[in-house]
Amino acid sequence: MTPAAAPASSRRLTGNRTACSPANPGTTVMIEHRPDSYLTLGASARAETRVQRSRFLALVTPVTDEESARAAISREARRCHDARHVCYAWRLGPGPEFSEHRNDAGEPAGTAGEPILAALRRRGLSDCLGIVVRYFGGVKLGTGGLARAYGEAATAAVAAAPERVILLGQEFDLSLPYALQKTLRHLLAGRQGRVANETYGTDVAWRVWLPHSRCAGFVDAVTEATAGQVVPAPGADVPRNGSSQ
Repeated sequence: MTPAAAPASSRRLTGNRTACSPANPGTTVMIEHRPDSYLTLGASARAETRVQRSRFLALVTPVTDEESARAAISREARRCHDARHVCYAWRLGPGPEFSEHRNDAGEPAGTAGEPILAALRRRGLSDCLGIVVRYFGGVKLGTGGLARAYGEAATAAVAAAPERVILLGQEFDLSLPYALQKTLRHLLAGRQGRVANETYGTDVAWRVWLPHSRCAGFVDAVTEATAGQVVPAPGADVPRNGSSQ
C-alpha cells in the first residue's frame, strides 16, 4: 500500500541558532555551526512488538537525504502492503542545516510520528529514518496507548542497530620541502589533523584533513611555521568515517 497522505510536520533549522520543537514548545534544540562529528546508524535494524493483539513492525535505517528516505518508506509500504498504517520520522543533518520530519499516516495526530522521532532523538542520531508499521489487532489502544506502542517499537529497533560516527572537517593541499615534513606533522597532530594523501616528487605533496573546529588559523600557522615556504590551499569539506559500535 502507499503510505496514507496524512498530515505531516517538518522543521528545518539553518545556521547557528536555537529552535523550539512544535510538538513541545518547552524543548530547545541547539544547532551548532560546522560540527566536528555526528552519530548515525551503521546498518539497518528491525524489531517487532505486540500490544493488545496489534503488531508493530519497526525499521530504522540510515539515509542521506529526503529522496532516499522517501524511497525507503515506499519500499517498506510495498513490503507491508496489507498494513493499515505506515508511520515514520526522519532526522537529516548535521548542522549548519538540519531537518526533522514525521508523519502519523492516518493515526491520531501526534501518536505515531512524534514517538518514532523521539526514539531517534534520544539516541542522538541523524541521517536516519524510523518506520513503524501497525497491523490492527481489533482492540483500540487510545491515544496514550498508541503513542507508547509506536515509541516502544521504534526504541526496540534503535536499540538493535549499530552506531557509526561520522567525522566532519576540511581538506587542505600543501606542497612542502622534504625537510619540513617533521615540523608540519607535529603541527597537524596538535590540531588533530591527518595526512589523507601524500605524493613524493621534487617536493612532497600532501592533502591533509582537519576537524572543522581546528581549521581556523591553520593556513596562517603553517605559513608562519615554515617562514612562508608552505601556504596551504583550502579544499572541500569532507566527511570521514569514525568509530563504529
